[in-house]
Amino acid sequence: MPSRKTKNTSREKPRVPNKSFEKRYSKYKRTPTERTKLLCRHCHAVYENKGWQPFNQLNPQHVDELKMSICPACHEEKNHVSDGILHLSGSGIEPHKEEIKHIVINAGKSAEEDDILDRVERVDDGVKNQITVYTTKNQLAVKIGKKVASAYKGGELNIKWSKNDKPVEVYWSYNKEPK
Repeated sequence: MPSRKTKNTSREKPRVPNKSFEKRYSKYKRTPTERTKLLCRHCHAVYENKGWQPFNQLNPQHVDELKMSICPACHEEKNHVSDGILHLSGSGIEPHKEEIKHIVINAGKSAEEDDILDRVERVDDGVKNQITVYTTKNQLAVKIGKKVASAYKGGELNIKWSKNDKPVEVYWSYNKEPK
């Protein structure tokens, strides 16, 4: 007797991986093997003991085992792939532009001290009353947005959390005129 084929009555669709996400991230999200020792040729971060760390934390016994590579953060910077974007805008930005950039850069340096892959990629301030900050991690963009908002009371902070493979976008508008 021939076997009967049963219909799939499940209403759930099979999960299909997002190809654009895989294509965008697969090149530099690969985890090196446990015994691999890598040195980033751009920032000199070292991959050792299953993680990236600053060069000064390298075990001196392993210097001869290092192979040249590029860390995930430098790869993202090179390809202009950001996990966080912070948009600072409004008429109150221009008089405080240098101070705000200083807060952004210091927050980026502080984050990089905690995690070598957590960085501010670039700061664009060419447009009047606007600063755009690109970060390698989405939480860093949120953290910087909150720091700037707490430093300049009266602005409006909105966070648009990422979906699928899009970066988180943080918007802060400050429309106070100087007295």
